[in-house]
Amino acid sequence: MKKIFTLAAAVLASFNLWAAEPTFESYDWTEESVQTVAGNHDGITISYAGLGSLANTGGHWYIPMNQNLKNSDSPWKYFGVAATQKIDSISILYCPNGSNKTSIAWVAWGKDVTPNQYTLAHGETAGTTSSKSWDNAIWETIDLSAVEDAYTVYIARSIREFREADATSNLPNFGSGQTINILGIRVYAGAAVPVTDPVATVTIEGPEAIYVGQKASYTAATDVKANAYKWLVNGAEQEGATTAKFDFTPDAEGTYAIVCQAKNDNNTDYVASAAINLVASVKPVLEQVAVSESTIWDWTKAASVKEIKWDETTTPAKDIDTVLLANIDGMNNNADFNSQALLFAGQYPVRDSKYCQGPYISFKTTVAGYVQVDFSNTGTKDDPRYVAVNGVVNTVYEGSLDTKTTKTSARIAVPAGDVVITGALADGTTQYLRIYKIVFMTGEIPTAINNVEESVKAVKVIRDGKLFIEKNGVLYNAQGVVVK
Repeated sequence: MKKIFTLAAAVLASFNLWAAEPTFESYDWTEESVQTVAGNHDGITISYAGLGSLANTGGHWYIPMNQNLKNSDSPWKYFGVAATQKIDSISILYCPNGSNKTSIAWVAWGKDVTPNQYTLAHGETAGTTSSKSWDNAIWETIDLSAVEDAYTVYIARSIREFREADATSNLPNFGSGQTINILGIRVYAGAAVPVTDPVATVTIEGPEAIYVGQKASYTAATDVKANAYKWLVNGAEQEGATTAKFDFTPDAEGTYAIVCQAKNDNNTDYVASAAINLVASVKPVLEQVAVSESTIWDWTKAASVKEIKWDETTTPAKDIDTVLLANIDGMNNNADFNSQALLFAGQYPVRDSKYCQGPYISFKTTVAGYVQVDFSNTGTKDDPRYVAVNGVVNTVYEGSLDTKTTKTSARIAVPAGDVVITGALADGTTQYLRIYKIVFMTGEIPTAINNVEESVKAVKVIRDGKLFIEKNGVLYNAQGVVVK
């Protein structure tokens, strides 16, 4: 969305030459902000109805404007902006829902009047010929500086035909057109309605326990709008903490009293919240545990964060330190992912919430069994990469040349003891791998014959003194290989 923000900055700069400061703005909407955009924002009320469902395409949340604004609609289909002060201009970030030229139609009328008694002002923006391309969405500006009664503005969908209506009619029929997808709005108006009530109560939310060195985030809420904040820790005012949000990272064990003070221009002094007593403790260093039963490590369940990255300057350091995954902040250690069994060295203990990336991972087992690994290369390479277990490269199955397709290794028998998994070329040279899943199963590897017998009843036959198994018309030898 960089293009959108660049253009948005230019539009904002041009407004500063002639318009008041915006009292409400929202752009590059998220799901949460679109869902809560309706309501009062510093004296500007946002409302919308009949616009279809909130939608998301390619990570961009938008409101689909799929109705005309016309006198036959009841209730009217609109995206509405109403203010307790005159609206100077509105900017809409939008793109069409197809490839035809799309524009915005709008109508404005005065304060405290019904739709049948408005002072009509209507117009049409220049529009855009872009198809539904979120990164090419444009800002269109509706200039209402010359409209004296612009206290309420309704935005309709795009039009190809525009028919005027006189001041005695109901809402004008804007004709037909394509759907508009609105991604954001900015409203420029006069000064916000003054707050006459002082702040009376302040409440804060945030954690009550954390490890030393971890960040604790707090948020303050007030009964009426505040315009000044102070945060205190054990009675000491925190430098630079002047908003409703505050982050604190304890550097030693102990209990820290977190308090927020807030006020507005109607307060003679700050009002303090009740304290949250944050207990900071040293995170215990865990020891590796051995597994004695079948275990699956699936990296979609590995962490509470999307990514953990190491480099040469971090602690642990990339490719240097071998670390128990359970001792890494953000990694899970529970029934879904036993990170206390895994030692790791590399660059990403977790990446994209679905794999680790490095040359080494290992665990201990108290019983013999076998492992199977889902893996891929780290990029497009000329030589395939394989899984090596305890130094033996598994080239039974096809190696991975890129990241597009996840490969699955053969089932590889392992004795009780250390199980070391590395990435390797066919000649044994150690390489990075992306590992998505490790499966350890106790017992012997099921043979192909066992697989045949367990899945579908097979018939054993003797031919020329040799044992064969026939299943579904296919003949297998004693090793489970199809006989051609």
